[in-house]
Amino acid sequence: MSASSASFSVTETRNALRCPRVFALGRMRGQQVMFPIGASSLGSVFHRLVAEFAREPGAARLERLPPTAPAADVADALAATLLLLLATELGRVPAYASMPSEVDDLAEALREFAHHVARSSLASGAAPAEAVRRFLAGAELPVAAAVERGEAPIRLTGRIDALHLPPGGAAEVVEYKLTDDANEDLDRAQVALYRFLLAGERELDAAPVILRFNPRLTVTRLAAREADELVERQLLPLLADMAGWADDPRTAPATARGDLCAACPVRAACASLYPEPLAARDDPPAGALRPRPDPVGELREGDVAPPAPAAPAAPAGATAAEASRVVQLILAILRRQGVAQPTARPPIVGARLIEIEVSVARGSVSAIERAAGDVEHRLAADHGLTARFHRKGALRVFVIARAEPERVSLAGLLAARAGWLRERAGRFLLGETTQRAPLGGDLSDASSCHLLVGGKTGSGKSVLLRCIAASLVHFHSPAEVQLTLVDPKRVSFARLAAAVGAHLAGPLLHDVDEAIPVLASLIEEMEERYALFEAARVQDIDEYNELRAGAEPLPRRVVLVDEFQDLVAVKATRERFIDIVQRLGSKARASGIHLVLATQRPTRENVPGGIKANLPGRVALSVASALESRIVLEGGGAEALLGNGDLLADLGRGRVRAQAPFDGL
Repeated sequence: MSASSASFSVTETRNALRCPRVFALGRMRGQQVMFPIGASSLGSVFHRLVAEFAREPGAARLERLPPTAPAADVADALAATLLLLLATELGRVPAYASMPSEVDDLAEALREFAHHVARSSLASGAAPAEAVRRFLAGAELPVAAAVERGEAPIRLTGRIDALHLPPGGAAEVVEYKLTDDANEDLDRAQVALYRFLLAGERELDAAPVILRFNPRLTVTRLAAREADELVERQLLPLLADMAGWADDPRTAPATARGDLCAACPVRAACASLYPEPLAARDDPPAGALRPRPDPVGELREGDVAPPAPAAPAAPAGATAAEASRVVQLILAILRRQGVAQPTARPPIVGARLIEIEVSVARGSVSAIERAAGDVEHRLAADHGLTARFHRKGALRVFVIARAEPERVSLAGLLAARAGWLRERAGRFLLGETTQRAPLGGDLSDASSCHLLVGGKTGSGKSVLLRCIAASLVHFHSPAEVQLTLVDPKRVSFARLAAAVGAHLAGPLLHDVDEAIPVLASLIEEMEERYALFEAARVQDIDEYNELRAGAEPLPRRVVLVDEFQDLVAVKATRERFIDIVQRLGSKARASGIHLVLATQRPTRENVPGGIKANLPGRVALSVASALESRIVLEGGGAEALLGNGDLLADLGRGRVRAQAPFDGL
């Protein structure tokens, strides 16, 4: 391609920003590469339904409402229209039957969209039908502009998800996302480019906005100056580079994101054209393999295309030698036990563990299950290796403790997830997964708004609590996050309190007599906040702070209690303490008040049902028995953990195994 004929789409630019070689190979093949990582299997369906809705947003239902109808009634009417469109879609595509959880999330995302439209459009004072029509100013808008870069202009094209016109405010160029914010930098770049294109083609100064449905709505607004600087500093120079890569794909550099390689749909072609070895990574995510229910229409950014089959690359260096040795030991033991032609995928090597998926070339995998106990025994008796066999969906996996584990650094995790943590107060880190990815949670998420942490002495529980606290405050000011620390042992939080002193809402608390008045005051604060939300007609702390942008925000209040069983054990105050915790657990999430309760003895007596039911986020370190594991996780497994930070977490999306970081505090 010559420079004079260079023409790129915004999605190609996004691909080039993510991986220059994916872009270059797509150009070689004459097709746009769709990346499965971070994609939603129902992304295109959401976009199509919302675009159809924008053309006729439930006019009949809206016109039946009085002009002064509250936003909640308008939202219900809009949601009814959207869900009717979804019901029609469900009847049209049989593949939905295989993905009920995704369909539920899609329905919730549509409801969230309806509430956003209702809240954002009614301030004009117009009747609901007219207000909504004005707000939904455009959907699936094609835009293009010539970019003066290098010797000849480069044509840039795109299709904008939506153009919204809030009453009395600037126009908004909007991108819808149905994924988490793992690709937040790419999403920001994409919406910044759409702002640039609108300004060039239509002379429209539109504020860039990302509406992320996961499935609850998170609104990200970019300042105009930030978006324009991003385009000028990074994206326009990238377009010039893309012209060169399109002309000679061999000049395209490798991506800095090694996590993309395992699920890359052009991995084989990449390995052929660029022969340097790829970094070791895990298998493609499960979402990349879900059936695609959208049989018609073109692929768009965020859709799922089946990835090219590829095994994960093997780990490198001394780690590779350790993992390879364990693989050979397992296969040899299986063969001695009569398993026909056992095979293993390249191992996944974490900081603490090696995961090895095994299968058989012929015969039944049940032979592996019958031999698994002998494998565990022989590895322990003959080689000093701690191994556990388990099913992982349809997979058969051995998990082996590494002879020389690596330490996980909190500083490294903070750096790796800095953008995500900065984006919203209340996000925290738990550690690093066996796939070497940071594991974090969000207190604004109903599935992890309060945490129950269980772990016996030596499990690493107190260190984990300090890491949670440090990650909560590291990127946020005391005006955004305030901590209340309760330390019955008097040794868990002393140095932490000194390190995060500016973020403490009060002095370190040590016993139930000190804790109860403070927790009771949080109930009062919770009710006061809900009164503010009602007056402002918002649903939660995020909306309230967003509405008052520029003013002092309401801080998230996080209570961390180590060994809370010591507080439950005092008979005179037990019922009072449990009652306060239940009230905060059941009602405080939206007000921005959160509980993190940890115990080394997670028994029914120490974790009453009323407390447990209101702590949806669960983190189990090593515990004494399967019964204690079930108290924390609703199932066994934590009794077999290795201690020293080895954990299982369930933050609403299934169990994940991880290694907690070392905090240095």
